[in-house]
Amino acid sequence: MPIQTTFYNFNQSGVDLVYEVGGIYGLARPTQYWANQYTILYVGQSGNLRERLQSHLNDPPTAGITHFFVERIDNLAARSQREKQLIAE
Repeated sequence: MPIQTTFYNFNQSGVDLVYEVGGIYGLARPTQYWANQYTILYVGQSGNLRERLQSHLNDPPTAGITHFFVERIDNLAARSQREKQLIAE
């Protein structure tokens, strides 16, 4: 399933909007020459999305991150499967 979701600004205000729930997330930047399109730089999963995104905000895994998305997935096996799917895409 492709990413059809809302992207949020990767800053403290954006991270504060995220609930402390399990799910997958992607860190991104705008795609050059394509309005409202994003290049995914990093995909991960966590049992606590807000905590994990805060960690990345304090110590980004890669340069150039400006936005992020999240998908709530409570089940660990389903999270792992979705993460693998997004990485493959």
